[in-house]
Amino acid sequence: MKKIRENIYVLFSYELFVGLIAFAAILLFGKKGSAALLLMVFLPILYWKRHIDEREYQLFYKVGHYTSIFVFVVMLLFYMLRPSIFSPGVLCISYFTIHGLSGLLVFSRE
Repeated sequence: MKKIRENIYVLFSYELFVGLIAFAAILLFGKKGSAALLLMVFLPILYWKRHIDEREYQLFYKVGHYTSIFVFVVMLLFYMLRPSIFSPGVLCISYFTIHGLSGLLVFSRE
């Protein structure tokens, strides 16, 4: 059994959790809610893996490609529908949420 710090699902679950918490915080508090993104500071404490094999590299690249495609679409939709929304906050929230979700989906299927 792997240690909890070497589990890849912890990494993506934490990113998804921070994205959802930051989304709720920005909805409640506006621009001041973006301080919830500071929860990403604890990610290196939760996840530390020294050796990554070639298959995991390939899956990380796949997750990165899915994330970039969907983040671009989300940012474009937000800009078209609500251009007054705080753009850096939306970018960070959409990145963390989509990266966590796509990472969980790709690693659970492979």
